[in-house]
Amino acid sequence: MIEPSSSHNATGAGIGALAGEGRLPFLATKIVPARPGGLVPRPRLLAMLSGLPAKQLGVIKAPAGFGKTSLAAAWAEQLEQEGCAVAWLTIDSDDDEATRFLFYLSQAVHRACPDVGAGAIELILENNLIDPPAVLSSLINDLTEVEEDVYFFFEDYHWLSTPRIHQTVAYFLKHAPSHCHVVLTTRTEPPLPLATLRAQNQLIEIDAAALRFDTQETLAFLDRTRPGVLGLPEVQLLQRKTEGWPAALRIIVSIASESGPGLKDYVHSLSGSQRPIAAYLSEMLDALPAELVDFMLRTAVLDRLSDPLCEAVTGTSSSRAILAGLAQRQMLLTPLGNDGVWHRCHTLLAEYLRQRLEADGDIDIPELHRRASLWYASQELWTEAVQHAIAAGDSDRAIGWIKNCAMALITRGDLFTLLEWRRLFPGELMRSQPEVRMAIAWGLALALRFEEALQLATEIQEDVDASDPRRSELLSECRAVRALTIGLMDDTERALPLAQDCVNNSSDPWAANVASNVVRYCHMKAGDLKQFYATPWIPYSVEEDRRNAFASVYRRCLQGLAEERQIRLSAADAQYREGLRIAEQGVGPNSVAAALPASLIARLRYEDGQIDEAESWIIDRVPLIISGTMHECVLSAYFVLARVAAARMNFERARTVLEQAENQGVARGWGRLSASAISEQARLHLSDGRLDEAAACVDRLDRLARRYAAVRPCAWSEIEWYHKLSRAHLLGQQDRPGDAISILQALQRETEAAQHHYFSIRSAIHLAALQFSAGKAAEATSRFRRVLTVCASAGLYQTVLDEGPIIDQMLRTTQASGNLEADLMSYVDRLMTGADRARQDRLAPASRPQLLGALSPRETDILQLIAHGLSNKEIARRLDIGPETVKSHLKSVFAKLGVERRSQAVSRAQTLGLVITE
Repeated sequence: MIEPSSSHNATGAGIGALAGEGRLPFLATKIVPARPGGLVPRPRLLAMLSGLPAKQLGVIKAPAGFGKTSLAAAWAEQLEQEGCAVAWLTIDSDDDEATRFLFYLSQAVHRACPDVGAGAIELILENNLIDPPAVLSSLINDLTEVEEDVYFFFEDYHWLSTPRIHQTVAYFLKHAPSHCHVVLTTRTEPPLPLATLRAQNQLIEIDAAALRFDTQETLAFLDRTRPGVLGLPEVQLLQRKTEGWPAALRIIVSIASESGPGLKDYVHSLSGSQRPIAAYLSEMLDALPAELVDFMLRTAVLDRLSDPLCEAVTGTSSSRAILAGLAQRQMLLTPLGNDGVWHRCHTLLAEYLRQRLEADGDIDIPELHRRASLWYASQELWTEAVQHAIAAGDSDRAIGWIKNCAMALITRGDLFTLLEWRRLFPGELMRSQPEVRMAIAWGLALALRFEEALQLATEIQEDVDASDPRRSELLSECRAVRALTIGLMDDTERALPLAQDCVNNSSDPWAANVASNVVRYCHMKAGDLKQFYATPWIPYSVEEDRRNAFASVYRRCLQGLAEERQIRLSAADAQYREGLRIAEQGVGPNSVAAALPASLIARLRYEDGQIDEAESWIIDRVPLIISGTMHECVLSAYFVLARVAAARMNFERARTVLEQAENQGVARGWGRLSASAISEQARLHLSDGRLDEAAACVDRLDRLARRYAAVRPCAWSEIEWYHKLSRAHLLGQQDRPGDAISILQALQRETEAAQHHYFSIRSAIHLAALQFSAGKAAEATSRFRRVLTVCASAGLYQTVLDEGPIIDQMLRTTQASGNLEADLMSYVDRLMTGADRARQDRLAPASRPQLLGALSPRETDILQLIAHGLSNKEIARRLDIGPETVKSHLKSVFAKLGVERRSQAVSRAQTLGLVITE
């Protein structure tokens, strides 16, 4: 039997001798597997290729710079290490001839298996015109004698266009032994029987979408090339801008490391028009025919491409063929959907093309936009039509079309597009468009620009002509806008009758359902859940749900809040996630509509103890949450950010977040947001033993409660609840447990009457803690046990632990009291584990003197400088030392702090007070 040989054992002398006997030129480097340096491990992709032993063909297809060769090389190396035979052939344009291709193929096989391929090589050298099947038959016959798997890697297969070569490869795939496998890397779809192989389950395909770096791979790449320089937000931004394109990541890292600006600034300003990226893209386009480049430039004004749209814009009837050619060439073109109708360019390529188009004075850009606007209008795609008409400078046409899409934008939750358009047109021109002004009024209300919304609603009401056939409908919508605005202002007592009137009298489903949401919100805040569930809602069809995404998402969020209020957290989570699904499908993941449920999901994840996940739900959405979501969502976001910072012992960050929340509450007139933030500030002061600061917070809460006095149960009632809760905390630490207990007992009764069981549980936990601290252990343990039973059933976790260090003692006492049911015992065990971890975190700052002593003065200086964002080179210049010396010191700092990256070192140092940043 013939034994395979590792490529490392193949003798170059034998190959050279065989090649030298004939007249065909031979480069040995073409059959040596690529060994790119600095590869990032990609187990995700290697796992996809791990199924290749059961397949005949693997195709790795993507544009230039997507890491096709790197992946193939990594896989080939792994196979060699496992003892498999690997034949590698790097193809170039000179190989597009059948005899030459077969010659190199035979040489590659002979290198991998020295006893295979000699006969085929001799046949070719004897007769350059020999029929390919004869050569292949010789190879295949030799390969049948090999016991182990043999892998053929053809790198850059796209250089081959000769049909005879493709027929040769197809013949090989059809007749080769089952232990032979072929892997192609290519920029284009290879003309091989792929459909048949798919049907036979003999094909593995890895495309550009799979080859893109995901966030974890981008992190791994940066940790290897520029360790610790970028924080997670910058990494995520880089991921979005490059769309995981490996070549772009490599260019950015290599160029940014040698130029002046820091990598963070470079990432934030990154675009396809910047020189290093632009140079790479320019080289890509220089290899294309001139008419193809001209087509790409003219269609650069478009956000997405289709055959008829491109034909309308460019004036060429061959758009279908050109787009197909671009797709075939893998020119960073991504299909939108599975029907192949729409495509889009990679973000960086689109930016580069637009910059190049603007620099080309021979192309009339406004005319391109005008053509695009007319095509979109002919398809009744009004949003795009308006955008291109504005870009073309055609204001009259744009304003005429806006009314066709204005309300559609609002109902989908795309608030800011319409509000931006409003800024572009003079007020007098807009005054003649009542439907557009009405949509803008809705947008202003939903964007939380309360005074502007109320003023515009009043102006519309005054301007409506008595003879206008839409008078009644417009006036009804004005009342609905007013009800929505006042509801979002958190004045639920005043909003309820206005909204109820709209529900009863509005004939427009959108207005009626928005008003229905306001009514539900008001009833919930009044503690009347029976009326909350009884409030009518006009059902939407699936398509209407997509078009009216904002109202539907709000409805799901309100239903989730009602469930959360009753401590039915699983049901609340289901409602929020359904709202998120509607938002993402109807508008997109990076939208105000999606930010609504995301902010509320974050609070549930925090409650479950998933600190990092809770933060990840909102950290990238904070601007959207603050600028366009309701009070509850903003409050939830600030709460989570502050509590997460405190859980990480970063109290300065927590206080900063809470100050921002309080200021936001003042700016919007949201007394409840300010009260929540002040209550959290008081909690932090009390945990630090700062009673005077806490007392000042309680005084501010008292003033807020009197300013937003609630005659009847409403949203403002919660301001007084925050006041009472914080006052009870303060009294407890002022050794006045009796007064504190009385306040908490009254608060429990109020919150239970308002059916806010979540707030009631918080009061009950603190009440038990006060009793425990006051020496009433038996009464406290009995109460705490009852509370724990409710918490265990509801899935509460962090609410219990956040009561503070005393919880550890109370849990141990409860556990020692015995007679705990199995489920409750398991729950108590989980809480005790969490309490123990929290206690260790609280003790961590005590290690500051030891760590400070362990750090050398130079290490301390470097740590302070990286905390201020300086790069290694900047630190080296500042301290007059070499960059390698900085790296050496950083390695020592990382080891002493127990971290792996710069951002972790800074966070750890801030926690321990080793560095101070503003």
